Amino acid sequence: MQNSPPQNIIKIIVIFSFLSISTFVFAQGTSEPQAGNRGYIQSEAIPETKKGTVIFKESTSATSPKESEENLTVLEKQAREYRNNGLELQRLGNLAGAMSFYQKAIDLDPAYAVVHNDLGILYETNGDIQRAENSYLQAIRIDPKYSSAYSNLALLYENKRDLETAAFYWAKRADLGSWDDPWTQRAKKRLEDIQLVTGQKSIELSREQETVDFIKEVAAQKTLQKQDDKEQAKDYFQKAKLDYQKGQELAALRQAIDAKQLDPDNKDIDEFIDKVKLRLLSK
Repeated sequence: MQNSPPQNIIKIIVIFSFLSISTFVFAQGTSEPQAGNRGYIQSEAIPETKKGTVIFKESTSATSPKESEENLTVLEKQAREYRNNGLELQRLGNLAGAMSFYQKAIDLDPAYAVVHNDLGILYETNGDIQRAENSYLQAIRIDPKYSSAYSNLALLYENKRDLETAAFYWAKRADLGSWDDPWTQRAKKRLEDIQLVTGQKSIELSREQETVDFIKEVAAQKTLQKQDDKEQAKDYFQKAKLDYQKGQELAALRQAIDAKQLDPDNKDIDEFIDKVKLRLLSK
């Protein structure tokens, strides 16, 4: 009777296969990797609200529903126009031009999570891994349910050979996706591959358990940051007011939105943001 290959040899084969896999970025609605966008996921969907759930599906349209457009301010609509311009330049291979438009979109709408993900892709394409990581993290900080950024973080950590962290983000991505989402299935498969490579016990992903774990993890992060957030919000708010006095409305708006994210119940910040937007619209 022929002996089975030793377990260590199997693991070596799996590791070699795993680390030599070329990952591609599939823009929604396509099946081929696009120029300047290899290895990442770039959602072309415009979320119905700035903090809405965006589940990546290849069939998702690049335009938002009419009713969602009606909920956007003038500045937010312009930010989406800039983002669309950036996507077009990126498809043509003009990454510098695309980055310029993405940055303009963020200047008008700092809470536009999708564009932080876009910038992360370009930073990573240019080899600026730290800025790419920061951009992806900012995207999920703004919108904890923005799935594409979790996939991009998982791929980034795979490329850094940090498989433990990659597994963490693949698990998050698997939890956020619907059962018929191809990237949900891909996330589960990548997670299982990593578990095999690292010697972890292979487990069946339970959506109910993952949801509970995700909620607990987010709650734990909020608890740890709660005390520092309000102090930092005060600093941002003070800078916003100073910028406003200097006539630097866009800078004031960015600082105020950052403050709002850290202290969402602060009514003074809400009133200040409305005041700044009114001045911008009156110009």
